[in-house]
Amino acid sequence: MWKEVETYLKSEGIEHKVFFSERQGHVAELMRSITEEHVSDPEPVNVIILGGDGTLDEALQGIADFDKVNIGYIPTGSSNDFARALNWHGSPMELLKRILACKEPARLDLGRLKYEQMSDERSRVFKGTVPTFRFFDVSCGIGFDAAICEEALSADSKSFLNRIGLGKLTYLVICLKQLFGAKLTGGMLILDNDEKVTFKKMRFIVGMNTCYEGGGFKFAPKADPTDGYLDICAVSDISTPGVLLALPGATKGNHVKHKKIRMYRVKSYEVIMDDPVWVHTDGEVYTKASHIKVSVLPGKLRLLVT
Repeated sequence: MWKEVETYLKSEGIEHKVFFSERQGHVAELMRSITEEHVSDPEPVNVIILGGDGTLDEALQGIADFDKVNIGYIPTGSSNDFARALNWHGSPMELLKRILACKEPARLDLGRLKYEQMSDERSRVFKGTVPTFRFFDVSCGIGFDAAICEEALSADSKSFLNRIGLGKLTYLVICLKQLFGAKLTGGMLILDNDEKVTFKKMRFIVGMNTCYEGGGFKFAPKADPTDGYLDICAVSDISTPGVLLALPGATKGNHVKHKKIRMYRVKSYEVIMDDPVWVHTDGEVYTKASHIKVSVLPGKLRLLVT
């Protein structure tokens, strides 16, 4: 895909530099270096990212000043939930031309996760020190959805299945495994109006900036990345058969009709668990945590989109 994009940039005489990621965390390092270099420029630097939701998420972590960078995005991953929510689709060349034609970037909200109390247990694919906070553009989940992401990231079969276009099979198999085998724990959800929601057996709580996660599950049908709010989907105290019945409806957003699935719209919230569980941002998993704080940063992201 990059060769096709590069050929066009050269043919049109568009000045550019290209950077390739070499390891986990490298995208954030590259973005930090690029944005720090251009932070004093009178105009924002334009950075186009080719990758999946995880690549875009990692790039967000390295931005030195969000007001000094415009992001263009060409989705090449297996889920592409950010692009799906924005109805941002087409061939790499079509998207590149639309990005280059953008005169004024859209201002989208970002989410911010802060680990208040994390476990010593780290994701099997993460090497390094866990940061105190992370940004996200799609979602931040704790519990079932994060456990699926953690196991999928370390699954040997994922890269092979991605190459032959069957990457979602990895998630399906792991989803069923986690659904039947996960040890559930209790805790509390604290909303920004100080309302406290307690639960005995939490499946997952996800704060959504956009409407999709997990490769097309519409967990927050009304989520809008320009409204200054996060939409929470909280699933707890529901049986395994109940989850199996509700999940298919989540592809259309019909799961919200289930009495054990609660939706909230907030600017910030906290989750306090009795025991540590996995946490993800945009499908990327670093650690287990028993206490997190999540908030929205209105209009933080400058996106080159038409």
